[in-house]
Amino acid sequence: MNVSVRLAGLLLLGAMGSYRTAHGQCLPLQTLTKDLAEGHLTPQTLGASLPTSEWELHQPPTGAVYWAFSAPANPGATPAAPDTRLELRRSNQQAQFDVVYKTPRKACVSELRSELRRAKLKAEPVTCLQCEGERFTAPTYTVTIYSQQENFNQGKAPYPFVVVVHSLAGGPPAAN
Repeated sequence: MNVSVRLAGLLLLGAMGSYRTAHGQCLPLQTLTKDLAEGHLTPQTLGASLPTSEWELHQPPTGAVYWAFSAPANPGATPAAPDTRLELRRSNQQAQFDVVYKTPRKACVSELRSELRRAKLKAEPVTCLQCEGERFTAPTYTVTIYSQQENFNQGKAPYPFVVVVHSLAGGPPAAN
């Protein structure tokens, strides 16, 4: 009986650790938009808002600066490859950055979408090749969520969900 109780406790702790690890990859809207509106977003300011024990900074000689989520290793377990990524890329306006959040976790995107809807932001469909997209527009930024689940399942896309946060330094875009 004592062994059963210990085993049940270990399984519960393992499940809690898995939940915390998966949940740690989900970034709230506040983290993704911090310093964006003021035009002060830099790799340093974004990195400062991430838990350093879970997110590892990568600065390749070419390409975008990015952070990869790396779960704390369980004793005796093989470390898993990071599966969620946060990038800063130069926007089309070159003077500022866009935040690009890539994840295989639908729950993370669902949480973010719920936050955007609670903020009373309306979703507008976005036309994209071989994916589905929706854009939420706030007074100082847009959040576009792309879902490319089918391409991901076929091995044609590295992530099923990509979120792009773009600053609207001059206010919302003009109507077409």
